[in-house]
Amino acid sequence: MKQEEKKTRNRRTNEQLDRDVMSELEKLVAEQGFGNVNLSTLTKAAGMEANVFYRRYGSMDNLYDKLAKQYDFWMNNAIDISNLNVLGSKKFFAETFKILFKNLSDNPVMQKLLLYEMSVVNDTTKRTAETRDIMNLNLITYYETLFKPANVNIKSIAAILIGGIYYLILHKECAKICTIDFNTPEGEKAFSEGIDFLTDIIFNRLEAYERDRNAVRQMMADGISELKICKYMGISKNDLKMLLSK
Repeated sequence: MKQEEKKTRNRRTNEQLDRDVMSELEKLVAEQGFGNVNLSTLTKAAGMEANVFYRRYGSMDNLYDKLAKQYDFWMNNAIDISNLNVLGSKKFFAETFKILFKNLSDNPVMQKLLLYEMSVVNDTTKRTAETRDIMNLNLITYYETLFKPANVNIKSIAAILIGGIYYLILHKECAKICTIDFNTPEGEKAFSEGIDFLTDIIFNRLEAYERDRNAVRQMMADGISELKICKYMGISKNDLKMLLSK
């Protein structure tokens, strides 16, 4: 019985050690970045000997990988897809990028992980980047299906917006962009207004397609010839076929 109690105490001690090490590593990475934390600095902060560290973790790379795994589902956790039904497709689209901007701005470790992905290609960075992309697959597929009839490549637009957000945040400590300081409430407001404007433009394309399709169908129901429909709508016969086929 005493031996089992001893094992339990040791297990709890080991679990607490892991928590302490990961907590200190997270703090140091937030300041210095992945790949830049000195082993002696970490072991001193965590209150452990170097030989204990190597016996338990093997290397700093192993520990970096363990920390990075805690952020594999970061974007998925930041974006609540259940709000799609509440907000509707248009507002949810805009809010997704605003939330991404806000959460990434407030998360220095995730910022350092993105910088790590940009500067080092290894199993850890490949996994984190690929996992983050897979986590968004259902949402991207939903919008791709929504915009496909209007011939809008929403995947490329989303990729450009996400990449732009990464750059704005990773660059904002260095300098302003187009005279905007995205480190300020004014900068965040400017970003939000820009996202709303772009969202309006993107969804206007979809709404215009829906209007044209409904108008064409109504004219066909009223017995108006295809030739006249093309003339009235200012479209080609091929455009008309596309509107009627969807």
